Amino acid sequence: MKTIEQLTNVEKAKIIFDLFKSEIPAFLEYAQAIADKVSNTQEELIPNWNNPFLSYHQWLSLATTVNDTVSRKRNSLVKSANVFAEQLFAGYLAIFSNHCLEQYGLHKAQSAKFARAISLFYLPVQPADNNSNQYLVLEMQGGAEYAGIVTDVDGNNRVFENREDAEAEAADCQDGLVVAI
Repeated sequence: MKTIEQLTNVEKAKIIFDLFKSEIPAFLEYAQAIADKVSNTQEELIPNWNNPFLSYHQWLSLATTVNDTVSRKRNSLVKSANVFAEQLFAGYLAIFSNHCLEQYGLHKAQSAKFARAISLFYLPVQPADNNSNQYLVLEMQGGAEYAGIVTDVDGNNRVFENREDAEAEAADCQDGLVVAI
């Protein structure tokens, strides 16, 4: 069982895909729109570029590659978690794809649960009062591509008020993973 910090970009993307498959087409459109903006607003972006790790031209290259991949493989990207994750979230492309996913989760997500999942997997952890944490348990069921949130008998997501109860539930799961929310 891996912690969230131990999951790779590809594994996180597979989980997101499997949990929120209906969001993927809109996310791909959003990623292409961001890539188009990077490409079409060079005069505006270059003078204000202040990323010390990537030049604008490196960012443009990543954006162009993601845009081309989505254009060429859209049908496969919306049908397969493996294709989605491996084509967009492996290697250096993950830098641009993760950025798009974070922005989509913050500003465009159709589902509040999707936005929370993106926040959980990708955004920095905010310090919280230990007494106010709640926990979900993900059952990996043999791999990230099969992950699901543990539910009660009525099919509702189980939310645990203390970590010990969540860890006990995770121990009863196949590859259980405790996630603070």
